[in-house]
Amino acid sequence: MEVAKLLQISELLDRKPSQLSGGQQQRVALARAIVREPKVFLMDEPLSNLDAKLRVYMRAELKKLQKELKITTIYVTHDQVEAMTMADRIAVMNNGEIQQVGTPSEIYAKPVNLFVASFIGSPPMNFIDGVLSVRDDEAVVEIEDISIKLPKPHAGFFKGFPAETEVVLGIRPENIVVSRVPLKGQINIQAEVYVVEPLGSETIVNFIIGGRIFKAKTTNVNFTSGDKIYVSFTPDKLYLFKKKTGKNIFSI
Repeated sequence: MEVAKLLQISELLDRKPSQLSGGQQQRVALARAIVREPKVFLMDEPLSNLDAKLRVYMRAELKKLQKELKITTIYVTHDQVEAMTMADRIAVMNNGEIQQVGTPSEIYAKPVNLFVASFIGSPPMNFIDGVLSVRDDEAVVEIEDISIKLPKPHAGFFKGFPAETEVVLGIRPENIVVSRVPLKGQINIQAEVYVVEPLGSETIVNFIIGGRIFKAKTTNVNFTSGDKIYVSFTPDKLYLFKKKTGKNIFSI
């Protein structure tokens, strides 16, 4: 009865399968697996048919239950929020191949390639093509008429790089500051607000640079479509991927 209560199916125990909705059948199947106390759980999108409110509740409860039972759980999901909030370790797959394995914080902070970087994060990472120019262990990324000097992880890091390499520059929306004036000590780029998405505690600002739309996450709600703004960031928040291979240059 404890598992039935946890999964909110106590009132369904006397019903037949044909009398249950898809979401209810999913919870019953989950309960039947849990009460057996196996050595390993294999769950294939167990929350996919639940409504949004119940899905959020079940994420926390399943994570708590797994910790209490101490049963290794392999959990398959296409929902990156489920993966990030529930997992101790994540294996990101694409076309049947594992791209990266790591903790949620490792996957988020150090994606090994473009696929992982674009898949993890909400809103997703912003990307723009550029050219990496290297001279005497100093590196600059050139994007149209903008040049950004890159920090190097250690002395000599860029030695051996070609003079020019086609790259994809990435930055997460939460690492961009949106303001009406340029900020000291940061890279500042003029942009125009395309549309604003208020979410209550935060706001997603969609802005236009060079005809392309990018996103920034901010707590400032005082923007509207057509506003002229500055988007600001520091070079250490940038990700750099080789365009040809998609690999993260800083994790090679």
